[in-house]
Amino acid sequence: MPAIKPFAGFLGVILLAVGTATFAQQFSGQTVSVIVNFTAGGPTDIEARIIARHLPKYLQGVSAMVVRNVGGASGNIGVNQLGESSAKDRLSLGFFTWNPLNQILQEETLRVRYNDLKLIAGMRQTTLIYIRRDTAPGINRPADVAKARLFRAGTMAPGGSNTIRQRLALDLLGAKYETIPGYKGLRDIDTAMIQGDIHLSNNSFPGYVTSAKPNLVDKGIAMPLLQYDRADGLPGRSPDLPDVPTFLEVYKDVWGPDAMPSGEKWQALQLLTRILDSMYRTVFMPPNAPAEAVAEMRRAFTNLGQDPEFIAQYEKVVSTKPRFIIGAEGERVIADLANVQPPMVDFFRKYIKAAQ
Repeated sequence: MPAIKPFAGFLGVILLAVGTATFAQQFSGQTVSVIVNFTAGGPTDIEARIIARHLPKYLQGVSAMVVRNVGGASGNIGVNQLGESSAKDRLSLGFFTWNPLNQILQEETLRVRYNDLKLIAGMRQTTLIYIRRDTAPGINRPADVAKARLFRAGTMAPGGSNTIRQRLALDLLGAKYETIPGYKGLRDIDTAMIQGDIHLSNNSFPGYVTSAKPNLVDKGIAMPLLQYDRADGLPGRSPDLPDVPTFLEVYKDVWGPDAMPSGEKWQALQLLTRILDSMYRTVFMPPNAPAEAVAEMRRAFTNLGQDPEFIAQYEKVVSTKPRFIIGAEGERVIADLANVQPPMVDFFRKYIKAAQ
């Protein structure tokens, strides 16, 4: 019997080596395409390129990572391309600013389901709304938005999650506005704000600090209006935006200190915030990605999240630390998409149609 233990240990070493070799073969000598579902130069693209620079060190033997911008249809073209990957592209990676509402409403331009993709990671990010200070008769504090005359709110797709969330917040605050859709990207929207074509828009924190803040806020053209209340359930403001009030703070400033929103619009706003701010950016592999490759990619992102060089560069560019969500928490968010109740789906359909 004593002789069995060394043999068992030796066999374990062999199996471990074989398993490691199997994982290493998944990316060895391969060029991994990173599909970004928005145009070059925007916040999604900037973050993807930082990740693509540092991730290869954690994918054994990978030849290179190449970022490809596949914009259009509010990001759905890039998602479709990943979801319909051929066998030769099964190791591709998608880095998306996603629109879960498209799946909830079974939007025709989204031909794949996020639940069918292989989730690698999510990134938690705060989102905020900002407004031009000269929005008539003038915005001196966030609550003034409720007193403003009819103004123009810029956005991309009419049915986009961020478009709907922006509308819900403004409706609950009693603002008078017109939604101007059709912009291809958030930088285009910021340019339109600089030119005075529109008065208000929203962005994730990375997009805000790299575009809106230097070009609009720091120059006195615009000011932050509000940040959405935290999706992690903690009270108060995000540590990234300590000087920007939450939606509930502005709501109480408009309607009174004891006021609380209610009804379908408030429920819808909470649902979208819970999904989007938990995972504003998402990282997927195709449905046909090998299980071993998915496992290796998840480990790579876990290691990347602890890489000092990556964290330092990301923080230098984005002004916040990367917050990856890997594993069960991210899977729960994806699963929530299939559990939205029919009355809420009906509300979203009618709400979108009413603005058309």
